Amino acid sequence: MKDNKGISRRKFIGSTSALAMAAALPGFAQAAPSNKALKLAERHREELLTLLKDMVRVKSLSGESAADAQNVVKKYLEKLPYRIEESNDMPSQYEQHPEFMPPSPAGDGPFTNVVGWPTNSKGKQFAMFAHIDTEAVYEGWESDPYEPKLVGNKLYGLGTSDDKAGVAAMLVAATALSKAGEALPVVMSLHGKGGGSRGSLPIFERMSKTNHNIGAVLYVHPAETGRGLEDIKNAVQGIVDLEMTVEGWRGEQMEINSIDSAEWSEGGNAVDTGWQIMDHLRNTVFRNVLVNVGMLKGGDRIGSVADKATITFRLKFEGKNTWLDLVTRARQAIDAYVKALPSSDKTYKVALKTIGYRTNPGAASWEAPVSKVLRQSITDITGRAPDAYPNHYAGDIRYPIRLLNVPAYGIGSLGGNFYGPNEWVDVDDLVKLVAVCIQTLSGWQKV
Repeated sequence: MKDNKGISRRKFIGSTSALAMAAALPGFAQAAPSNKALKLAERHREELLTLLKDMVRVKSLSGESAADAQNVVKKYLEKLPYRIEESNDMPSQYEQHPEFMPPSPAGDGPFTNVVGWPTNSKGKQFAMFAHIDTEAVYEGWESDPYEPKLVGNKLYGLGTSDDKAGVAAMLVAATALSKAGEALPVVMSLHGKGGGSRGSLPIFERMSKTNHNIGAVLYVHPAETGRGLEDIKNAVQGIVDLEMTVEGWRGEQMEINSIDSAEWSEGGNAVDTGWQIMDHLRNTVFRNVLVNVGMLKGGDRIGSVADKATITFRLKFEGKNTWLDLVTRARQAIDAYVKALPSSDKTYKVALKTIGYRTNPGAASWEAPVSKVLRQSITDITGRAPDAYPNHYAGDIRYPIRLLNVPAYGIGSLGGNFYGPNEWVDVDDLVKLVAVCIQTLSGWQKV
């Protein structure tokens, strides 16, 4: 799989071969693919809306088990030819995993995850997943966040767009495929908030140890741009937040009770040395990495040498870099730099630790056959060719890309007020999302 370096918003223009591929999909012989898929999705509109409302009414905040909400998912799956696999996962069991990121908010669960395996699957499989956990209830809600409210085309409620609509769309698409006699995908209702260590990491890690036969994955989750099906997440960037602490010293006071009387030249200025180390890292370990210094704290007065400094910064990276390798090499470079400083009777003490985000990059080819099928499906259903959105980080598509070594793409419906009050999803666009899932999964079977 290729990186998508330099790609920002590329558009796909449908080719004759892509159209021919879509027209040849099973069950679409008598009508245009978009019309057929939309008709199938429209037949399930009320079922879709009812399922989403049922899920919104059940609390499943990020950091909680979500067992009750997953019971809604299981009850729905029981009507379909799936073998249901339920697990209770604890992030602490994956703390040493190279893809682990500490969950936020902190907590070890256990967290309930549900995977539906098609009972009649033969050979090549494809998969869809979405997350059941939601944001907290923030101040400013104008209606009950747990009582869905339909205003025009907008359904308001906690988790409507992020990402219970994705769970509902995934499940209803599976129903439509089943009724049409199509091959069923693997479906997964997981914990995805706070870095994915509660759900996506344990599920895809275990899956990587099996003969899963999965060829590609849809993450049914909208791009955080808020543009719905206009954007496909096909890449996520690596991010690691770091804090470097430098301890220096002050010279001897020449006047009683006067720190400022110490000669500056006899001190070990932690701020100056910290900046020198940062420059050294930028020119060596981080030379192909974006570095942003977010905060610098140093010293306690302007008249004396700063004997302690803290530099907090973020690295953004792609390609084959991993946060663990970057941190390991940075620590080695820091140790070597400090040892090479001019000798004195005192020595700088420098420590580098991870804080906040630590997540690796992942990219699925924009030109892969499965990508072209997905893009053509969106074009057919919406009348607009989608764009690539590779600027997200800590996105859960990285888990199937990195752990299963298969392409994964994130798509979702039009929604708003992510991470805040009065969250909503556009119901008409959600029906289109179901249609896109139907057509894409059908098309992937022919790739």
